[in-house]
Amino acid sequence: MANDQSGQILVTSAATRFGIPSRNSHRIIYGFAADFCETDGAMNPLIKLLLEGGGLSTAQMAQVLNLTEAEVNHQLDQLKKDRLLLGWRPVLNLADEDAGVVRAVIEVKITPERGGGFNRLAERISRFDEVESCYLMSGGYDLLVFVNGSSLQKVAGFVSEKLSTIEGVLSTATHFLLRSYKEQGFLMDVKAEENDRLKVAP
Repeated sequence: MANDQSGQILVTSAATRFGIPSRNSHRIIYGFAADFCETDGAMNPLIKLLLEGGGLSTAQMAQVLNLTEAEVNHQLDQLKKDRLLLGWRPVLNLADEDAGVVRAVIEVKITPERGGGFNRLAERISRFDEVESCYLMSGGYDLLVFVNGSSLQKVAGFVSEKLSTIEGVLSTATHFLLRSYKEQGFLMDVKAEENDRLKVAP
């Protein structure tokens, strides 16, 4: 392993075993360790990079994966057709009070319907603008719902006036998020370069 004049790490590996063509040396850059592409067949390397790569451009992703940018774009198009890639969202630090965003997690118990189970109610709840995410869960409640609002009162109003009044909703338990320490792989209270170094830390 060595550094070239651009500061990129040059390595050689058996990445061809994982569907990535060999082109002499493999440049593992933008904070990613040399074994990043070695997924043991468990995950498409591009999907893994999308999950961990932050805001990399397609050109940067191509460098990390040792592909051409055209090949990356082709794979992205296929992921969209397969509905594995639904869209792109920024990772925001909303801890600042001036951000004007209140977030809450709501545990929801619902009555499953004959022939449809939890699906119809879960889809109905998911359609509210206030709902960021909605998951079917095992355990003491059925749905875990992430909600955003401009104030505590707005979120409380959504729960009491919209969510709790839906037929089939048995109970709700609301937990307001007070502080975020990590979002989608990014630590909130460290500098950007420190987040990059975490990717290669043992």
